[in-house]
Amino acid sequence: MKIVNVGILGLGFMGKCHYETYQKIKGVNVAAICDIDPIKLSGDWSGIAGNIGGKGSAVDLSGISLYKHAAEMFSDPSLDIIDITLPTYLHEEYAILALSAGKHVICEKPLARDAETAKRIVTAAEKHERMLFTAHCIRFWPAYFWLANAVKNKEYGNLISAVFRRHSPLPTWSWNNWLQDQKKSGLCALDLHIHDADFILHCFGIPKSISSSGAGFNKDRLDHIHTVYEYDGALVTAEGAWEYAPSYPFSMTFTAVFDKATIALHPDGSFCLHSLDGECTDIEIPDNDGYFNELCEFTDCVRENKPSELITPEDACRSVRLIELEERSARTGEKVTIADL
Repeated sequence: MKIVNVGILGLGFMGKCHYETYQKIKGVNVAAICDIDPIKLSGDWSGIAGNIGGKGSAVDLSGISLYKHAAEMFSDPSLDIIDITLPTYLHEEYAILALSAGKHVICEKPLARDAETAKRIVTAAEKHERMLFTAHCIRFWPAYFWLANAVKNKEYGNLISAVFRRHSPLPTWSWNNWLQDQKKSGLCALDLHIHDADFILHCFGIPKSISSSGAGFNKDRLDHIHTVYEYDGALVTAEGAWEYAPSYPFSMTFTAVFDKATIALHPDGSFCLHSLDGECTDIEIPDNDGYFNELCEFTDCVRENKPSELITPEDACRSVRLIELEERSARTGEKVTIADL
């Protein structure tokens, strides 16, 4: 098996997550890491935190090339992939630099702060003939992956309704608190709720229209968003919220009602089929997570020189554009008709 060498750019919550995930994947080697923080480059990751998993700890980075400047890492000829886990507002600059240096790129979601910026990154990937992957992990999360197949195959009949929820304590753990800067992160809608919005696009296609409402700590912020997506024959809604108190537990859940069964991912993580005869049965799914599955997929794609079957660069652009339309609807109180994304 050809070893795929990865360079990680950015040691925040997702950089730590991707590093730990790569350690579980055969044939993949984290060969380089770049960050401006000398403490993190020393292996002290105790200051890294997020909304799932525990805090970081000491990590042995011996044998890994460590860089303070991205350009130096991009010039490393041993690297096949640059994995960008920087804040959203920095994605365009560093993705385009990495692509122009001849590297394939894995970029954390969302691909960019706005759809036009996302399209520029996609154009750069096409120009330099490099592969671009956006880490929309929910498409790869076992329970959601199972649901997408159930919708596609109509194993339980037609879909009647689907409700998606994603709740989080207020994220105050990011570098320089960038997540709380609307211009840098897009706040709850673009950083958190986009997980479910992207999955809805993946599962059901482009809706005819959307109607959104929201709330926030002040009139200019959206820290909570609720959207109704119009599809023929099914009611689909999603709610994203991150204004909860620090002790409130993170959760991601869904309930999908079909003609023949109700499928639910519950807050405790149980994944169940509720049949019409009153029985509740646990659904067996692989014992891994979306981070592992997406990074396996992307590194295999680079090894085999093929595009991903689960997400394209254009998909990532559409998801950002959908969020822009949801924000417009939430701020104006008006339904937004969608012809295309």
